[in-house]
Amino acid sequence: MNSDKFPVIIGVGQVVDHWDGSDPDAAPHPLVMIRSAIDHAIADTGSEGLADSIDCAAFLRTFPDSLRKPFTPFGTIKNLPHAVLKGTTLSPKEIIYSAIGGEQPQALVNELSAKLAAGEIEVALIAGGETTGALKTALKNRVRLDWSDDTDGPFEDRRGGDEQLLSKYEIANGLGMPPQTYAALEQAWRARMGLNRKDYLALVGKAFAILSAEATSNDYAQFPTERDAEFLATPSKENYPICDPLLKWHVAQDAVNQSAALILTTAGKAKELGVDPAKCIYLHGHSDIKDALISQRPDLSHSKAIELALDQALKTSGLSSKDIDHRDIYSCFPIVVLLAAEYLGLRPDEDSMTVTGGLPFFGGPGNNYSTHAIAAMVERLRDDREAHGLVLANGGFISKESAAVYSAQAPDNWQAQSSKTAQSEIDRRDAITQLDEDCEATIEAYCVRHGRHGPEAAYVIARNEQGRIIANVDSDHRATMRSLSDTEQAVGQSIHFEHKKERNFVTNPNRLGSNDAGDSFLDREFRFVTVKRDQRILEVTLNRPDSYNALFSAVHFELAEIFDAFERDRDLWVAIITGAGDKAFCSGNDLKVTAKGGDMTMPSSGFAGLCARAGRTKPIIAAVNGIAMGGGLEIVLACDLAVAVPAASFALPEVKVGLFAAAGGLQRLTRQIGEKAAMELILTGRTVPAEEAAKLGIINSITSERTALEEARTLAQTITGNSPSSIAASKRVFNAMDKKAEWSEMLELSKAEIVKLMKTKDMREGVTAFAEKRKPNWMNE
Repeated sequence: MNSDKFPVIIGVGQVVDHWDGSDPDAAPHPLVMIRSAIDHAIADTGSEGLADSIDCAAFLRTFPDSLRKPFTPFGTIKNLPHAVLKGTTLSPKEIIYSAIGGEQPQALVNELSAKLAAGEIEVALIAGGETTGALKTALKNRVRLDWSDDTDGPFEDRRGGDEQLLSKYEIANGLGMPPQTYAALEQAWRARMGLNRKDYLALVGKAFAILSAEATSNDYAQFPTERDAEFLATPSKENYPICDPLLKWHVAQDAVNQSAALILTTAGKAKELGVDPAKCIYLHGHSDIKDALISQRPDLSHSKAIELALDQALKTSGLSSKDIDHRDIYSCFPIVVLLAAEYLGLRPDEDSMTVTGGLPFFGGPGNNYSTHAIAAMVERLRDDREAHGLVLANGGFISKESAAVYSAQAPDNWQAQSSKTAQSEIDRRDAITQLDEDCEATIEAYCVRHGRHGPEAAYVIARNEQGRIIANVDSDHRATMRSLSDTEQAVGQSIHFEHKKERNFVTNPNRLGSNDAGDSFLDREFRFVTVKRDQRILEVTLNRPDSYNALFSAVHFELAEIFDAFERDRDLWVAIITGAGDKAFCSGNDLKVTAKGGDMTMPSSGFAGLCARAGRTKPIIAAVNGIAMGGGLEIVLACDLAVAVPAASFALPEVKVGLFAAAGGLQRLTRQIGEKAAMELILTGRTVPAEEAAKLGIINSITSERTALEEARTLAQTITGNSPSSIAASKRVFNAMDKKAEWSEMLELSKAEIVKLMKTKDMREGVTAFAEKRKPNWMNE
């Protein structure tokens, strides 16, 4: 190819704004920011008539326009490309609004360079910008801004129907937002490298400290404060856990006000426009690769897309990794940097991987980051004229990779590169079966997502001979999440999965109250509740005696997980719930935690993991050892049976503090003791002694000389002497009565249950034992 047709970048422009919200009139405007970057890029070329020569303009899709449901509190920009152009003198014939993805800036350079070389266009503009930082600052300071724009006009809209970066199967079973999805890939890589958690954090700390140091010297960085390796490797208030193993400053920061623009043309056109040759930076080898969905990737600890993209960009440049002097590797998360460094034979904790400072420290302006990276690379190579620079831009979940080599030196020859051959290595891989079934599998990757108060979501990815399964940890099972988070390395552990309600779930392998758990995988620690297993009986003790066994969010979630496990465990037939100490069974909600702004979330099974639990088939006995106030009484009412010590007392005093018994207490009390009696207690909030509670029917009995727990144990032993299958059938019919169905429906349900019961081993054992005059050996089958 004639060297005059070689594509070159001749102008770059960048803008940053550090608006603090104090002066509304100084707030950056997204359209003004992008126009400013364009003005800088045009001025950077030094060509007087360049603006009139731009015949193609490509704009990076903004973050608001990338969302399925745009969040635009300050008005909608109806048509960003034309809204930007309206404030300029540009009149390009071809206007593009890009697809979604961080790879797009480099992908557009690759695409438009081919068009330039082919003579289809003469001068191209690539521009984009984000003002997410201003949006967040304005909302925080209650500043009203107006960013609305109704400008319209034709353009090529590349959003289309959106690429499928995650499947419905993946989303249903835990994958989703970038941090929680990338985190699993980090764990897979950490496991392959044999790094414990501390060593991984130390490596990332050193690698990202290099990025941070680069940002401090970059005038366009949004977060130029230098953060050292120790800070970056250590969880703290300022660097808190996001998704294991990631901390806050390991991820792209989107609260930026940044814009950037590039001007591309050919070497011949640059001469015609009078551009100084020293301004021209040549595109050498380049590539565009797409990977499969995460669930279809053979090895989650590698990225074939990164490897192929880097390989093609280097080989088509006639270079190796050793020939690259400067590089900018997309750093939305450590894994991209780590994988690229590994393939390039570099040490990320020693070798620089950025010319900007990276997405956590320079800033992560949505799809537009690599426009800044390319602009910075151009400036670097103008100064270092014999050098070569490598840019790797990443989109999706390491789903789309675009790479290129740049230099102030012209290549020996140039041609547009096709990635079809390299892409075929990915496209021809065998499909991996996605499992939706109960099964055993070995963990490949996992993620625990943290909120302000600790783990709040988790999932695992696992393989067996049949295929791959992705599964959630039940959202109410925070003790299991905490155990998974605390596990040094879960990859390689074999675990059981359960499929229900069109989703997969992790099954904790450890039995409640069992002494054989020890240090086993996913051994749960309950911090506010104790559990004891005694043959067929589970004893659950609220263990906050100094707070009168008052409950708050963390306790509710522990109880939810305990009672979920109780319902699943075929060897447990009856549960007892009681309080530690001799003063209180449970004094209800811990108002001190509420007043301090503590976690207020509640499990799906409600207060104490019981009060909104529907469909229980096993009896629970309340052993009331003291006061049962508010939520404490609601627990008693939610239980099937209740025994109490003489000193016990009961009340729903919520009306005295501006609340009401919202955990089912109003309904259950009315049903159990009658409307008039219930309304008196509900409206007055008065305290009821044990003797009156027994007469009203709130409790079954009052102990004489024994403790409530001892009395409950005797009652539980009596129940376990009966058929668990019969008890479960009785509970199912009773549960249906709660739904206020017609009696005819209840009778039909009873008939259906007795038919099922007649087929059980327990029914046959009961009849046989009666005939043989012996005690039945119940099997719960």
